Amino acid sequence: MKNIISAMDRTLSQILDPAFLKVFIWGILTTIVAIIATWFLANYLKSQIVLTQFDWQWVNDAFQWLLDVDWIFNIIFFFLMGIFFPPIATVFMSLYLDDVVDAVEDKYYPDRKAGKRLGVGHLAYLAVRLAFMIIFLNIIVIPLYVFFFWVPFVPLVIFYTLNSYLLGWGYYEMVAVRHLGIKEAGQHRKSIRGQVLGGGFIITLLYSFPVINLTAPILGAAILAHLFHLSLAPLEGEG
Repeated sequence: MKNIISAMDRTLSQILDPAFLKVFIWGILTTIVAIIATWFLANYLKSQIVLTQFDWQWVNDAFQWLLDVDWIFNIIFFFLMGIFFPPIATVFMSLYLDDVVDAVEDKYYPDRKAGKRLGVGHLAYLAVRLAFMIIFLNIIVIPLYVFFFWVPFVPLVIFYTLNSYLLGWGYYEMVAVRHLGIKEAGQHRKSIRGQVLGGGFIITLLYSFPVINLTAPILGAAILAHLFHLSLAPLEGEG
């Protein structure tokens, strides 16, 4: 918990630093693009449903009714946005992750800077893989959301537990592989799984609030960068 609080405090205190602020602003603008992409994706899915015809007329009528009622479509859209927005924003964030981590390491961990930048291609691969996992697993658990819809808080517990794990794991990996191999990064992540899950929960929480969710990808990357380095400090006799 101490490391999580320190990571949040250091991240927020750095927002106005020129190096971080530049990436932060560009990250927000890119996240806005992600929101627009999410909107078009939702409308595309809607158009696909419209074009879908089933053997039973009552099923076609039911789908048409759902799509004709705006408030129902809006509910569906915001539900889809809750699922699709974090992975889409994460893919866009991968464009800036090297810069985010560089800014964090330059200020707080200059003696432990990464020997190499991953590059957009490698980061995009990791981000797309994470995006696929988030979308796939959230679609898989939709029946659980529906089944427990009337049970207070259970759908929220399922959503936050699943996505906290996925976002914590994914963002941690994109930071850690700058310093460690895939195998070593996995071993280290398991040794601090509680911190990684906590960091993932913060990212998921940030994604849950309008406007604030614009900051989630960049702040999330910075928080996980801090958690990675803070977890190494005891091993190196620091702090």
